[in-house]
Amino acid sequence: MRLKPLDWKRGIGLGIFTGVIWGWIVVGINTLSGAFPFENGLLYSLITFSIGGAVFGIVIGGFMVVMEGRLPFKWPFPNAVFLSTSLWVVLSLTGLMLSFVKPGRYHHVTAQTIQGLGLAVILGALLGLMWNRSVGRRGIRP
Repeated sequence: MRLKPLDWKRGIGLGIFTGVIWGWIVVGINTLSGAFPFENGLLYSLITFSIGGAVFGIVIGGFMVVMEGRLPFKWPFPNAVFLSTSLWVVLSLTGLMLSFVKPGRYHHVTAQTIQGLGLAVILGALLGLMWNRSVGRRGIRP
């Protein structure tokens, strides 16, 4: 499968757009839940989480393009949720391993873990919805 530059642009563009929106949603949800304290003010948090969300969106959007046709589901929506949740599982397990290695520096917090799982599902759902709307249900090539 040879990818066209337009495929990459669409996947990464949708990932960036969705990731920034997701970053704002993360700030809002965490402000309401208080699962983890913000280190700085609201404006700084919005900027930081927008950038972080864009990075996660690029990764998920890139995987959506590269793995097209090899993902477990037929439609983009469940595939995006699957990919974002899988990324969360990998990052969460890595954090858990770090907490065993250096428990004083890295520590597991259940509320943050549960909130992170929910936010990963939200990121996948947003990207899946945007993918369906922008690209179509059949994949990146309409």
